[in-house]
Order: sequence, then structure tokens, then C-alpha cells
Amino acid sequence: MRKILLGTTAVVGAALLAPAVAEAQEAPTVRIGGFFRAYYGNTQQSGRNSTTPSGLANNTSPATGNLQQSIVGGVPTTETNVGGNPGHVGRLSKNDFSTDAEVHVFVNGKTANGLSYGAVIEIAFNQQEGRNIVQQRASTGKTTASIDEMYAFVASPMWGQIRFGDEDGPVGGLMNSGVITNFGTGGIYGDRESFVSRQANVRTTTSPGSLGDNTKIIYLSPQFFGFDFGGSFAFNYNEGEDTGCSTNQSSGWCDSSYAFTGAANFGVAAAGPNMSVRRNEYQGALRWRGSLAGVGLSVTGGYVGSGAAKELSPLNVQRAVFQPLGVWQVGAQASAYGLTVGAQYEHGASNFFWGNLLKGDRPMDQFFAGASYTVGPFTIGGNYLIQTVEGATRTNFGYNAAGVLQATPNPAGAALMRRLGYGIGANYRLAPGLDIVAEYSSYTVAERGRDLDPSNPGVQDRNTAKVFILGTRLAF
Repeated sequence: MRKILLGTTAVVGAALLAPAVAEAQEAPTVRIGGFFRAYYGNTQQSGRNSTTPSGLANNTSPATGNLQQSIVGGVPTTETNVGGNPGHVGRLSKNDFSTDAEVHVFVNGKTANGLSYGAVIEIAFNQQEGRNIVQQRASTGKTTASIDEMYAFVASPMWGQIRFGDEDGPVGGLMNSGVITNFGTGGIYGDRESFVSRQANVRTTTSPGSLGDNTKIIYLSPQFFGFDFGGSFAFNYNEGEDTGCSTNQSSGWCDSSYAFTGAANFGVAAAGPNMSVRRNEYQGALRWRGSLAGVGLSVTGGYVGSGAAKELSPLNVQRAVFQPLGVWQVGAQASAYGLTVGAQYEHGASNFFWGNLLKGDRPMDQFFAGASYTVGPFTIGGNYLIQTVEGATRTNFGYNAAGVLQATPNPAGAALMRRLGYGIGANYRLAPGLDIVAEYSSYTVAERGRDLDPSNPGVQDRNTAKVFILGTRLAF
């Protein structure tokens, strides 16, 4: 999640704007900004592995295939090749250094009638989580450059602003209230994810910033009597140019795909990032900001909704298997004498990563609360969240031998997934833009009957990641 420059970047269609008093034009100027951060991290995560192993009694080798271990008195003795597919498991150290940087390009100009216009381009250097091997010898590293967000804007003090491009929406980060993250690296919504592996999705949180920077058009109004509002629309979840189809066979990874084979079999994964399940997404938010007896107040209510792609059967028949996305959000915060407190509640049809639910899945509920205190160069704070959402053990869809779609309930029954996290942290301002940060966070995923830590014998129905971070951050 990043800070949004609401007061300086916007887009408004020129046809909507009334003529303004003529003034001198300003040719576009370019300013470079961004950030660099370097952290030490200590991570204690259940089943600290790079992938999910099949258990202590089994080990795999890319050279020999599947090896069966014999264990006597808890000590491995012999291994026997029993065939099967090769696999890879990496045991991870608790300690690591992590660096990250972005370069932001700000373009600003002004027309003769007073309209501001320009563009924002954010270049990130963390395009992928791990090294990608290409044709065995070539590879692309973790620090490969990519575009985080990019959009054009035109703005009028009287009529508001419209942005067009890859950017957060009003509910996805631009107009939220109650999300307190201005301490440490952001607490539970901070940089902890850089040190956590994806096992059991224990690094994934349903934050406003994770709703997505899909290509959209956004309107943000001026403030009237303390009130402002915003709305956005996107055709799908994807961003950037091209169709998103890497081959000539349409699939769920194509930007404009509205039906694709295998959607029902993907389940929760199909509704996650960049899978084209979300269709015609819209966001709307209303916010009030003001003060009462010297206390600064902000309250926001919003809604995000969308349609959903359909399953395309082997018989070339489209069937609806997903629910439309639909989440209500309300948040409030108050600030006075250096203290800021806030809370936010979300409820609606969504999985744990802003994805469309399968039909019959239960809705998501999430409560977030946070507080921070600033005195001189010091800021300390903490935040907390609890979420309940449909678990992975629920009913799945699939095709029978005749090619007919049917529901297959889990024999153990559907279980509720619970996600609980908290973070506490502090930062010290050494100089303008330069901070020393320290933070501790814990995040747990639990689901009855589901093995979330296969590295231990038996069913471990919870996975926890605890991360301590110490380092420096420079914003420029």
C-alpha cells in the first residue's frame, strides 16, 4: 500500500469543465521521486519451507524421483525409490536482508484556462518473488523492473479530478478512513510480506491496497461542506497493454476473458490476482472530513462490486459458478495532539484476496483497528485485524465423465477460515525523508480439518508467521 497524492494528481474530462479565467499556460515539467528501503528481518513461520512438502516421511529428488524414507525411533535410516513425480523442498533460514526501491516520475502542466494535467509513472524493482528460469540457462531476477502504477490526469478545483490508467480506486486506497499504517513499515499492512513464504497464504492480507491497480477510470470530487465522493470503473482485473493471452488459446489469464475452461476447477485460486474472474468492477465512496473541538475527524463509507466470468464447459456451454464481488466498507478515524486512532469494517461477497466466491460460499467479514502517536521525531503505533472467510475445504465444482458440471461436497464438511494478525512498530526521523524503523508483526491462518503445515506429522490446522524488522527507509 502506498500514499496517494489526492490534492495534486487527477483527471477531469475537458468537455465537463466550465471556462475559467485565462491565465498563463505552464508547459509540462518532470520531477523524479520515489523511495529506497533496506531491512533486516527475522522470521519465525510454521513449516518454514519454500514449498509445501508431502510430510516428514517423504522426500523427493529431481534426480531419482520420489524417495520413501524409513524412520526408526524418529531417525531416518534408509530411502527407497518408489517412483512418482520429482519435487523440490527448501528449508529457509530465519534471518535475511531485504531491499526495495521505486522511482516515481511526476509530470505536471497547466492549460490557459487553469486546468492542471499530467501523468504519474511508478517504476518498481520487485517484479517477481523469486528467480525465474528461462530456457534452463537464462533467468530473470527478483529485481527486474516493472510498472507499479501509471495514469494520466487533468484536474479542476471546481469540478474535481479524473484519473485514467493503472491506479487504486476510491475503496482500494484513495479515500479510505480508519486504516492506520503510519508507523514502522505499516504493521500488519507493512513490509512483513517480503520475509514470509506463501505457504498457506499466511502472507496475504485483505488490505485496501491489495484490491488492485487494474486499468480503470476514476472520478474524485472536490470537497463540499466537508464531503467528497469518488467512483471508478474497470472492465476486468488486469492492467497494462496487450491482451494478457500468452498463447493463441484463450484462458482465464486473458484480460478480457468472460468465460474460460477450467474456471470451476481452480476454485479460490481462479478468483485471485490477475485471473480474469472479476468483470465490470465498480467502486464508490463517500467521505466526510472535518474537526470538532480541535479533533480532526474522517469517516468513509464505500462499496466495491463486480460481475464474474463464467465456466466454459467441454461442451462449449457457459455456466455461472462464481458469485459477483460485492463488499461494503465503513471506516472512521480521529486525530488530536499527535494521537490518531481508527477502525474499519468490511463485509460482503469476497474471498481472502478480494476474489469472487464460488456459489454457495459464505461472505467475508473483517475488522481492522489501529492507533499511532507522534511526538517530535518519534512515531509509535500498532494495528490489529481479524477476518473470517470461506475455507478451502468447502464444496468444489467439477465435471463428470459425461462432461456435466456438478458440485462435489467435501466429506468432512466446509470449515470457516480465520485470519488474525497484529503489528506494532516505531520510526525515528533522522532527517527529512530518512527514517530508522523497527517493527514486530504476527499473522495466523487457521482452518479446522485443513493441513496448513504439512512439514509436521498429523494435521496442523494453523500456520503462523512472526516477523521482526529493523532497518532504514528513504523517501525522496
